[in-house]
Amino acid sequence: MAEYITEIKRHINKPDQTFRCEVLAREPGHLVLRYVSDRTGRIGDVTFAPGSTTYAHYWERRGYVAWRMHDPDGRLRGHVFHVCRDVRIGSDTVDYRDLLLDIWAEPDGGVVVLDEDEVRDCAARGLIGPEDLAWIEGRRREIVASLGTIIREMADGGP
Repeated sequence: MAEYITEIKRHINKPDQTFRCEVLAREPGHLVLRYVSDRTGRIGDVTFAPGSTTYAHYWERRGYVAWRMHDPDGRLRGHVFHVCRDVRIGSDTVDYRDLLLDIWAEPDGGVVVLDEDEVRDCAARGLIGPEDLAWIEGRRREIVASLGTIIREMADGGP
């Protein structure tokens, strides 16, 4: 029987989001989930049809969560990395504080940094401070520098 957990994405500038996901793998400090969307979604300029599947990796100590995104037919569309803080993996929930910046990695190797304008806007409004801005920039550099390694690790560590 499948195990399910609720993902809680805590936003800085909008209401939190929750998603019910299937647990695929669980070990101390790391969780792999599967989510099948029932609606159209979008990451940057990429649109996902209902039935698209996300394989999501959560690590308690990394400062980002990573999703592998597939079309309803199973074709890999790419990977998205959400810069975040405070990932907490519990028995029935996983939650984290989203820090706005996302990095999209295309299957052909292209990389697009997303939501920089949102980071600047939230900083100007006082919703994020210098410590979070430094964290965001540090995670951006880390993710971009280690992209291939992280993607291979995701493939080796689960679906």
